[in-house]
Amino acid sequence: MPLIHSLSGVVIRCFKKVESAADWMTGAAGPVFVFMCWSLILSGGFIYFDVVVRSLSLLSLFLLSPLLILVPLNLYGQYYLVTHVPPGYPAPKPSGEEKKAAAWLIPNPKSIWAGERWGFVRQGRALTGASGMSGVWEGASRRVRRCRKCDGPKPERTHHCSVCKRCVLQMDHHCPWINACVGLHNQRHFVLFMAWLSTGCATVSITGYHAFLATFDYHAEWPSWTPKIGFTLIYVLCLAIGFAVSVLMFWHLYMVSYGETSIESHDNAYLAGKAKKEGLIYLNPYDLGRRRNLQLFFNIGPNGYSKMSLLFPLVLPPASNGWSFPRRPIPSHPPAKSTNLHAPELADGLIARANGLGLGLGLEGEVPNAEGELRSPIGGHAEDGMGGYVMGDEEGLTDDEEGGGGWMDLGDPQYRFGNDDR
Repeated sequence: MPLIHSLSGVVIRCFKKVESAADWMTGAAGPVFVFMCWSLILSGGFIYFDVVVRSLSLLSLFLLSPLLILVPLNLYGQYYLVTHVPPGYPAPKPSGEEKKAAAWLIPNPKSIWAGERWGFVRQGRALTGASGMSGVWEGASRRVRRCRKCDGPKPERTHHCSVCKRCVLQMDHHCPWINACVGLHNQRHFVLFMAWLSTGCATVSITGYHAFLATFDYHAEWPSWTPKIGFTLIYVLCLAIGFAVSVLMFWHLYMVSYGETSIESHDNAYLAGKAKKEGLIYLNPYDLGRRRNLQLFFNIGPNGYSKMSLLFPLVLPPASNGWSFPRRPIPSHPPAKSTNLHAPELADGLIARANGLGLGLGLEGEVPNAEGELRSPIGGHAEDGMGGYVMGDEEGLTDDEEGGGGWMDLGDPQYRFGNDDR
């Protein structure tokens, strides 16, 4: 038995080394991926305008002018922003180079990238605090988890990136194509970049079809500077990249519509499975409904910006400050219209417990039954007709660090995020 334990320890250490090497390679290859992406989208834009646009009639140019203007503007603008806007970190006040990078996270109405500079003003007030981190310090004694890897604060929905070597607010994933994490402050740009890239690839595929066929005709007239083989390669790449990026974009929009990130989608699926085995209905605490989830993600609609802001590459502050998020309440009774649920059939015959009684979670009011399991005297499982909901929280989700590093007090002055610069 000791030999087995020793061998398992060696295997685990080997996997850790391999994982560490993979993280290093991902970080080292990031600048190469960014260079490749810039090269592809810049060359693709030049070749398209050289081959296709120059051959269009005046009427076609007029009809396609919105796409010919908005697609390049957003394609290059959103990619520039997603590679330059940091995802957001729950770290102490930055200094030096980090302070320069964090300047993107401080709203500057005079910046050329600011929505206010172009007439886009937030309607109403901010959702979780006036701006920046101000909403965090209303309760100086509030405790948050401590990250055991970087020893910093780890608010809800925050995860530690093993490539960036730091915690990221509302982390979605680390993307080598932008050489950074996708998080609270740049995920909007990431999704919009994929949307405009998909639109651009579709435009090239549709309007460039005849030119693509002409590349196979040896006698066809070819007045463009770009050689035929160049346009053939770009056209095929647009077909492949357009399909792949479109699938990825719709998958991200699907997760956003359910109020979750890529990491949280795995957590929620895991917890939903555990709840189902207990006869309970698991609720994602950040799912406020598809429409509201999308509004908060893009920061449009009530208390947000105009929908027209989606058409331009602008730096808009997120709806949340990254330390607190709006949460859905546990239903006190089945909804009147079950069609409002993602799974309407779950509402039939269920009575939710707002106080948590009868959920078998060791909460106040529950007593052990004959088998020693904690249950409320009035029941709480779906099988007995008194089903209940269970809500996920920041401690209940699976942890990317295999266990947190305890708790820390936000009243410590070292964790104040410089409001004194305003």
